[in-house]
Amino acid sequence: MSLLPEVVYCNHVKTRDLKIDFLWLSKTYAGKWVALDPDTSEVIASGSSAQEVLDKANQAGVKEPVITDVVEDYSAYVPCGLP
Repeated sequence: MSLLPEVVYCNHVKTRDLKIDFLWLSKTYAGKWVALDPDTSEVIASGSSAQEVLDKANQAGVKEPVITDVVEDYSAYVPCGLP
């Protein structure tokens, strides 16, 4: 059994089935943008803008990170995904 996220295809687009703990992210990175490693879901960069964390992720050698803004409270937040 692999611990890496499952790679799936949706309309011929490669996606990953990631398990992200948004509650932990909100306690640690509320109000910031974060870049996550798509293979491990590990936070590799954080900052005040999406471009900033994308640049930091690329400098760290991660070319296609998962980028999200982190809100303070996820109780009424539903992240969007591919249909």
